[in-house]
Amino acid sequence: MALKKVKGNLERLFDKNMSDLVRGIRNNKDSEAKYITQCMEEIKVELRQDNIAVKANAITKLAYLQMIGYDISWAGFNVIEVMSSVKFTHKRIGYLAASQCFHADSELLMLTTNMIRKDLSSQNQYEAGIALSALSCFVSPDLARDLANDVMTLLTSTKPYLRKKGVLMLYKIFLKFPDALRPAFPRLKEKLEDPDPGVQSAAVNVVCELARKNPKNYLSLAPIFFKLMTSSTNNWMLIKIIKLFGALTPLEPRLGKKLIEPLTNLIHSTSAMSLLYECINTTIAVLISISTGMPNHNASIQLCVQKLRILIEDSDQNLKYLGLLAMSKILATHPKSVQTHKDLVMRCLDDKDDSIRLRALDLLYGMVGKKNLMEIVKKLMVHMEKAEGTTYRDELLAKIIQICSQNNYQHITNFEWYVSVLVELTRVEGVSHGDIVAAQLLDVAVRVHAIRAFCTQQMSLLIENPFVIFGLSGGTTRVSSMTRVLYAAAWICGEYVQFLSSPKSTLLAMLEPRMCQLPFQIQAVFLQNCLKILSHILSTQSEEVEPINLVEIQEKTKPFVSSSDLEVQERAGTLFNLIKSFLKLESKGELDLGSFGEELKQFFVSELNPVAPKAQKKVPIPEGLDLDAWINEPPSESEEEEITQDVFVQSTAEFYGEIKEKHTPEPTEDELLRQREARKHEQELNPHYLKPTAKSGLLKSRGLVDIPPVASLELNIPLQVPGLASSEKYLKVPSKKNKKTKKKKRNKDKGSDEDADAEDSSAPIHTVNTVIEMPEGATLSDNEDSLLPHDDPHRALDIDLDIPLDASESIPVPSHHVVSKKRDPNYLQNEVSTTYQQNGEAAEERVKSKKSRTHGTEKKKKKPKKEKKKEVEVVVKEVNLLLDTFDELSLTDTVAPPIESKEQNGDHDENLPVTEPKEKSSKKVKKKKKDDKKKSKKSKSDDQQLNLF
Repeated sequence: MALKKVKGNLERLFDKNMSDLVRGIRNNKDSEAKYITQCMEEIKVELRQDNIAVKANAITKLAYLQMIGYDISWAGFNVIEVMSSVKFTHKRIGYLAASQCFHADSELLMLTTNMIRKDLSSQNQYEAGIALSALSCFVSPDLARDLANDVMTLLTSTKPYLRKKGVLMLYKIFLKFPDALRPAFPRLKEKLEDPDPGVQSAAVNVVCELARKNPKNYLSLAPIFFKLMTSSTNNWMLIKIIKLFGALTPLEPRLGKKLIEPLTNLIHSTSAMSLLYECINTTIAVLISISTGMPNHNASIQLCVQKLRILIEDSDQNLKYLGLLAMSKILATHPKSVQTHKDLVMRCLDDKDDSIRLRALDLLYGMVGKKNLMEIVKKLMVHMEKAEGTTYRDELLAKIIQICSQNNYQHITNFEWYVSVLVELTRVEGVSHGDIVAAQLLDVAVRVHAIRAFCTQQMSLLIENPFVIFGLSGGTTRVSSMTRVLYAAAWICGEYVQFLSSPKSTLLAMLEPRMCQLPFQIQAVFLQNCLKILSHILSTQSEEVEPINLVEIQEKTKPFVSSSDLEVQERAGTLFNLIKSFLKLESKGELDLGSFGEELKQFFVSELNPVAPKAQKKVPIPEGLDLDAWINEPPSESEEEEITQDVFVQSTAEFYGEIKEKHTPEPTEDELLRQREARKHEQELNPHYLKPTAKSGLLKSRGLVDIPPVASLELNIPLQVPGLASSEKYLKVPSKKNKKTKKKKRNKDKGSDEDADAEDSSAPIHTVNTVIEMPEGATLSDNEDSLLPHDDPHRALDIDLDIPLDASESIPVPSHHVVSKKRDPNYLQNEVSTTYQQNGEAAEERVKSKKSRTHGTEKKKKKPKKEKKKEVEVVVKEVNLLLDTFDELSLTDTVAPPIESKEQNGDHDENLPVTEPKEKSSKKVKKKKKDDKKKSKKSKSDDQQLNLF
């Protein structure tokens, strides 16, 4: 043995420890995977050794490898072996590795139940502590059920360390085994008044986590928490308690009236910013819940806003963010108190931190009114031009639209201004919210009838000048999401064509060849609305106006017919063939332009109304319609589709039957000479072209260089689109006199905000149509989802804790396997002897009583012998039945299963049988048979003696 120990110690000298492993990984960066596989093989060899210290070293290295992403689940048995070590340093390593690699679904957890129970009852409090820490990481429903009682016993420990750990472990047990909540709740409630502050804080944390999802079940604890809030000096525990009161106050408004005074005292007195923030949050929740019963709470609101301003002005970015977050909560109920700090919020838009800028944008959403909407939007648009980063620009654009469109455009008094803002947003570069702008243009045009004329004119300008706005000029494209605005522009121009000043120019602009650069979806909408505009032109055309050239329109549709998109092909082919058929009928004199236009106009007479967002989901499915069934027979897997080359049209000329041979003319010598001279002249006039001449300084001084004159640029493309609206002309710049008069009015009348909001602006107020279409019998329902998801474990913890406990509600206590009394041979043997002894004593008493009767003075009649024999026979039969059952059980070797843990420790339960070897048990059976024979002989002799009487 001594040699083995020496050999093991020598082997340990050459083993790699944790620092060697880390050093080796850093030195082998190029071949890290190869080095780690080599280390894995060495670790597997170490785990096969008998020395527990070597195994603990190997598990330590495996724990590190698991942290950097390698799987160590294959070493689960070795981890459990190190966990069961007697030495604390090894046990700690095992529990650390178990907390990393084990989870609630691990199959090896069933082997750890008795070991963890043993560690929880250990005399060393730190062994119980590491067991609880690891158990919280991989606790399963079975472990929670089996160990709940052991964790509960730790709550009565004399050591605060164990009580604190046990209280925190209860929360994990409740999540996995909800049936333990009601039996354990009284004990948990007692720990709220524990003398140790650590245990008390742990109990508060557990109750607050339980009440976070189901606060109504913990209203009965409000007096205890109120006492803790007014007496405790622990800021972290006060934060938890105040959070809990914030969740309980909406359920019990009377509680809020008692909380106002202590919360305001804490706001005034505390210097901890975290506690101040939670106090303000809870005060806001309290004031919202008791707003009807306590109207005079403006002082508390002003106090909260002033404290939040201090947080926002702080240099710490975290405090600034929390201040803006809490300010947004006050804004929902008391907007006027927050609107006075608009300058502070606008300053936050220039902050370097993106999260603070986005939170300031959320605040601006609620600070907008009819009077300051144009001003705030203008500042946001100026800020968007200076902003860096596409993400922040997208957020700014989305927030501008959200601010303007909230509550069915209630703050917009002039929709011409809003349409001009949307048009200006289309020219912002680096923005990917073209869909939102297009949807807003469509929504405004459909809902606001009075703005349709102005909106249609602006959309026609967008269609006629897409190169200025979207860069679609000269064959080059700058594809951006803002081209989606042309989708809305084409639809508006086609749907409200009667408001177009020049429908013909809009129609020709839609069919320009450069429109083929647009996405296919937009091209399809262009062609569809060209038909609407064409029908309007033909129906309203008079003799005074120059008639439209249908042949020109037919020629312009040819590039769209050869498009690679099927929908564009179909719409372009429809328009082309419609014009073609009309021209044929017109040549025969069967149809004129007016009647043809009226016929086309009938297709687009009905007006479209807005549809509810969830209307499609609420359309009832007709009876007998199976949406999952195949319309046609499903194709078999063996069938192969044959694709021919003649499916699609290869060229426009082939489609129209005008196939001609292409001739490429070769240039003559004179043309080549002219082109060469023009190229040389262009190079001479180009100042950026390097010429092989002498130094320019000397030539200029001698006057030998002819400076070319400045050529006037003839631009066919205007730099600014005439007629395109700008939002600046709708802004009113207040003069200094008006500012002075406004200040005087504010000093005179502080409560005149409501009257000022009611004042109408000079611009006309447009009405918004709020009618939306829904299927018959369907209603709007926005809140259809529940608060908690279906897989949330807190759903099972929604238990009423005020109902008294039943006798059946208890935590299951673990117990050993006990053999039933009917199957226990020792019990049967004792039962036989006792019954035999009782029957014998009863017989002796009868004999004595009969003797005393015969010697008595008064003679009584004797019982007949037959009755005496019957009584004796009944007793003998009962004894024989017990003996027979005992013999059968002893022959079948029915013994109790072994109890290894107690036999190894030297302890044994007296009530449980002990397992013995088979040889000893067979000898005992033989002895028992001999004893039974002797007893049967004795019983026969006793029967003979009884028969004498």
